[in-house]
Amino acid sequence: MSDLLVKKIRQAGVVGAGGAGFPTYVKAESKAEVVVANGAECEPLLHKDKELLKRAAPAVVRGLEILMESTGATTGLIGIKSKNHDAVEAVRRALSSDRVKVHPLGDFYPAGDEYTLVYETTRRLIPPAGIPIEVGVVVNNVETLYNVSRAADGIPVTEKYVTVAGAVKNPSTFLVPLGCSFRQLIDAAGGVLVEDPVIVDGGPMMGKIVQSMDLPVTKTTGGLIVLSARHPLVWRKSQPVRVFRKIGKSGCDQCSYCTQLCPRYLLGYPIEPHKVMRSLGFTGSQKELWSRWALLCCECSLCSLYSCPEQLDPRNVCVTAKGDLRKNNILWKNSGMPAGPRKTHGMYPYRKTPIKLLMKRLGLHGYDKPAPLADSPLSTGRVTLSLSQHVGAPAIPVVKPGQKVQRGDVVAEPPEGKLGALLHSSLTGTVRQTDPAIVIES
Repeated sequence: MSDLLVKKIRQAGVVGAGGAGFPTYVKAESKAEVVVANGAECEPLLHKDKELLKRAAPAVVRGLEILMESTGATTGLIGIKSKNHDAVEAVRRALSSDRVKVHPLGDFYPAGDEYTLVYETTRRLIPPAGIPIEVGVVVNNVETLYNVSRAADGIPVTEKYVTVAGAVKNPSTFLVPLGCSFRQLIDAAGGVLVEDPVIVDGGPMMGKIVQSMDLPVTKTTGGLIVLSARHPLVWRKSQPVRVFRKIGKSGCDQCSYCTQLCPRYLLGYPIEPHKVMRSLGFTGSQKELWSRWALLCCECSLCSLYSCPEQLDPRNVCVTAKGDLRKNNILWKNSGMPAGPRKTHGMYPYRKTPIKLLMKRLGLHGYDKPAPLADSPLSTGRVTLSLSQHVGAPAIPVVKPGQKVQRGDVVAEPPEGKLGALLHSSLTGTVRQTDPAIVIES
């Protein structure tokens, strides 16, 4: 039975819907003790997981149970922030087995980071640079589990839950066809309230600044945050490498706040961003030595956007340091960094970053509003399907311009023998182009 479930998950094109995009059939093939549903949704202003749980908790619970069956897990845990009372109660009503439990989480960032979530729910620490399965755990976003439930019924992934928030008239969460444009979502949210809008694709902490409203929704799109181009967060997230390196080299006084509030450091891992900042003052082997303290950075941006009193950018210094190390073939396993024994920092329970305080620091507290799920799915007459909506090799089109397709038809497949995911049409219509993306019009 588990082989059949894995096959259905693969045929449906299910990937991590929380932003990672890892093909879910691979996780379904593994053997685990615990399956954890990630409903933490710790990025400020995003609401799509909460809204999904309120509307479709039974499907999420069923998806969790399906993964428990395929992996052989005996325990299922659903991590949800306890402040989301309606979502918590909806899930509890959907539970039918004592093998699955709700695990209430605090309202802190980044509660949804896999390392943090696994520790919070199971008290297990993932090995440095490791993955949850190494401690017998599989983690999936709640929307991924919703898609797993639908896959078991033969329904492929053709739609996505997306929150639109920030400087829009009516912050909302929508169920939309894959490939519809950002512009359509923003218009459905009542349009922008600023003259110079830019979009943060994803959450304000880990999302990226994009200038175009015509980009398409993918399987990993979770939220669009509209802000003015003059908003301080936009400026902070737009600094080029030469600027944050130059300012960091001259401005960092080694206060170590970036390290003391780092979620991975507090879990006991050897990551110290303030030491990576020191690397800016060195070259050669000394620079490489200090840069190694960046190898376990999860890029949550807490150090840059919250912790640093000088508004420096340790996060991007860590990201570039990791890139430089990779070019020299230095990875965690050959870095010589201390691997253990590991235990959480004594201040771990007391240094969690409250979301409310984080939003004030980001200048987003004025946008802290509900984003309820729209009553009906958003429709469109044109979709643009990216061929790379997942971890692994881009999918290869199996349709041609002029071909008629039905919603749910396979339109692209991963290369033979490569990690990837099937892509299905989200619209009944005619294929207009297949390169560099598949465009379908009704």
